[in-house]
Amino acid sequence: MLAQERQDIIIEMLKQSGGIIKMTDIVSKFGVSNETARRDLETLQDKNLVKRIYGGAVLVKPPGKTDYTIPRTEDGSRGLAERTAIGKAAADLIHDGETILLAAGTTVLQVARHLKRLHYLTVLTNSLAVINELSDTNFDIYVLGGKLDTNEKNMYGDMALKTIRSVFVDKTVIGAGGITFEFGVSDYGIDDFGIREAMMKHANQTILVAQSEKFGTNAFSIGYPLDQVSTIVSDTNLSQEYKTGIREMGIELILAEP
Repeated sequence: MLAQERQDIIIEMLKQSGGIIKMTDIVSKFGVSNETARRDLETLQDKNLVKRIYGGAVLVKPPGKTDYTIPRTEDGSRGLAERTAIGKAAADLIHDGETILLAAGTTVLQVARHLKRLHYLTVLTNSLAVINELSDTNFDIYVLGGKLDTNEKNMYGDMALKTIRSVFVDKTVIGAGGITFEFGVSDYGIDDFGIREAMMKHANQTILVAQSEKFGTNAFSIGYPLDQVSTIVSDTNLSQEYKTGIREMGIELILAEP
């Protein structure tokens, strides 16, 4: 089944269930992983059809509209265009010969894809998606050990932490589920919280990549203060409040045009 078809069915499930759906319902219905279910909900949120909540989503009814069919666009979704632009802009901050840590996440994966323009890098990551993406390059790739999360397709736990704590890198690239001035950077998972924190502590520079819609909301798991980030790469739809506030904190802000 195509992702578009699956997402149309998810909207129908939402309409029939009172406007709320759990991610576990999607996993059970389609036999997909948590990561696939999350991507589906992110796509629907990109289309302003749902709003992500912890563990699922709620239906958003566009003003004056009753049709919830997902709009079909040339690039697949507005969110994909934003993540792609952010990924390219963040990758431009990384240079040949550097050693980097790449966290898990869909926007970080876009960074990895745009790193292929380089000739030599040393990459450490806990993301299977990043490993697969860069496996055909000449980069030196180190896989962080630990327990495999078969749904999220990444590694976590003491073994991964021990590896990170034994190195120091030029740059770390991380994503986020939510970002606010009050609570900082947050995400939906708990297991890899320590991984991201260690990645930041063991890098000269931390690059946070996140779509503008992530700002002003908090995800389930509170991570770390925003002032621990060196550079933020987002898109041009970022609100003026966050543009001003981030720059006043002395954080480099780069806004990519989708």
